Amino acid sequence: MFSAILIVRDNTAGASMERLAVESTQVSIEKTLQRYPSKSELTRVLNTFSPRLVFLDLSEQESALAIAADFQAISPETAIIGFGAGWNNWREKQYAAAGISELLISPVTLKTFQDCVDRAIHKVAGGIQENLFAFLPAKAGSGSTTIALNTAGYLAALGKTVLLIDGDLNSGVASVLLGLNHPYSLRHALDDSGQLDYSKWIKFIVNAQGFDILLSDHRRRTPLPLWSNYHHLLDFAASRYDNILVDLPEVVNDATVETVRRARRVFIACTPEPASLALAPCRCEELIGRGIPAEKISIVLNRWHRGEIRASELEARLKHSVTAVFGNDYRTVAAASGQHRMVDRDTKLGRSFAAFAKKLVGEPEELSIAGGALAFLRGFGVKTSIAPRI
Repeated sequence: MFSAILIVRDNTAGASMERLAVESTQVSIEKTLQRYPSKSELTRVLNTFSPRLVFLDLSEQESALAIAADFQAISPETAIIGFGAGWNNWREKQYAAAGISELLISPVTLKTFQDCVDRAIHKVAGGIQENLFAFLPAKAGSGSTTIALNTAGYLAALGKTVLLIDGDLNSGVASVLLGLNHPYSLRHALDDSGQLDYSKWIKFIVNAQGFDILLSDHRRRTPLPLWSNYHHLLDFAASRYDNILVDLPEVVNDATVETVRRARRVFIACTPEPASLALAPCRCEELIGRGIPAEKISIVLNRWHRGEIRASELEARLKHSVTAVFGNDYRTVAAASGQHRMVDRDTKLGRSFAAFAKKLVGEPEELSIAGGALAFLRGFGVKTSIAPRI
């Protein structure tokens, strides 16, 4: 939950805001002030409760503006939501300048309350998380998990601290591919996301192939998480890993949208099969419809054979860059999965995963003996400019 303080002049309005906070399951009001505090009192409250949100009664405009300005000066990372009768459209610029970013307009419903919290949080803390990358398939079975898993392994081989999140709550298979059986899963971490600490975290994750994993457990059925659960989880993990990779199901929902809007880059895994090619544009349109900038979205063409659609043709069709092309090597992938390990580095496919991992984090590619790295990449069908276009 997001911790909050409530500054309200009217008991009825205060009770209504407290009820909405409880019903939202997103906000915990830690302190209610029934008057506008002095700057020194405000400083003590902020130091004590460190709120992410402030709900500010605007019924006395000048006092409310002064309090908002104090908040802005003392704690600019705190989002301020105004409510009450004091809001006037002609003073909107003044409110914004004072740091009031959102308004709850009557009649306030649970949905408008939750949406307002969403917008306010993201106006203050809605930037790109530079170490976060999201992967999702154009259609189920396009190899997104294999790509994300092997990329995580080769990033770890570069000496990076890596977290892989198996984000498909219903059909995640990373545990199968890696032969893991762990009593805790992503659902546990999401359920406790607002109270995560080191002792809980090391219980939820499992380490394999040199990186940490939050596994999916489709046997554990709990209510679907909220976007705020993912927000808290990603906040907790952000500073603890060099790179975080999230393998998502093909359709982004109201909760998992938090991952793709925070991600530095979103990769859609597409195969040359007609169904995958037909659904890839749908995935791109859905992401853009969710507010994801088009330049953040790129395609990874998987299981490619010579003579099939080329990267340039796919780019022209989808109007998105193709970041990498991985050849079809079923035998190598099956052998790695059967032994619960990464694809071998001495295979062409393994070298292409290694190259992709290096380009992802901006490390230079090694020269091969015959013709250099670019010759190798061209020969295997991997784009030579696979660095994400940020």
